[in-house]
Amino acid sequence: MIAGIGRFVMILLLCGSSVLFERTANPEPYVAGFAGYGLSAQLSDVKGSGDIAGSTGSNLGLQNSPIYGFKAGYFLDNLNYFGGEVEVYSATPYFKQQQFTRSGASGTQTGTIPGAHQRVTTAAFNIVYRYPGEVVQPYAGVGLGFFWFTAPTTTAGSAVREGLNVLAGVRVFPMQHTAVFAEYKYNRTSQPGLGGVLLDDFKADYNAHFAVFGVGYHF
Repeated sequence: MIAGIGRFVMILLLCGSSVLFERTANPEPYVAGFAGYGLSAQLSDVKGSGDIAGSTGSNLGLQNSPIYGFKAGYFLDNLNYFGGEVEVYSATPYFKQQQFTRSGASGTQTGTIPGAHQRVTTAAFNIVYRYPGEVVQPYAGVGLGFFWFTAPTTTAGSAVREGLNVLAGVRVFPMQHTAVFAEYKYNRTSQPGLGGVLLDDFKADYNAHFAVFGVGYHF
């Protein structure tokens, strides 16, 4: 009797393992939308170029900004811990009115930079690693981002720069195909000199941190 029960339990365990394996081994495409807010953003390593090469400037703060976007991805059928995704999102990290200190061969000068509007639109291609849990899935990813800087005036112009896009988060499935998630994002790229803000003779590193929340559908 006990041996029979043992065999029955073993069969159930094997069947359950088979079902679980089938589910996690199947290819899994998904789409998601998200929104959030900037935690902090700044321009660092400010340096002069052209006629003022060798000059340096103080770090510049950017305003915290709302962010919104969408993503689509695909987890592999034979390597279900890894997947790829593409995402597009937009933020408006405006320049704050602030003091700017420039140092160079002629000495140090400090002046006030007026506030200015700008928009940064990001298209990123990420490699994502996840734990393929049934209900909770922690994940992290890194990818190549293309950052499109635009300003509302034609004199300021626009520019595209490539850079780093990093993310980490956790996804929860309240229903089989529907997930909610919380995610941290980090962006790093080179900020072009926009006329009237950094002027065209300066370049800097753009650093931005975001917290976002979203909803996704997994097919």
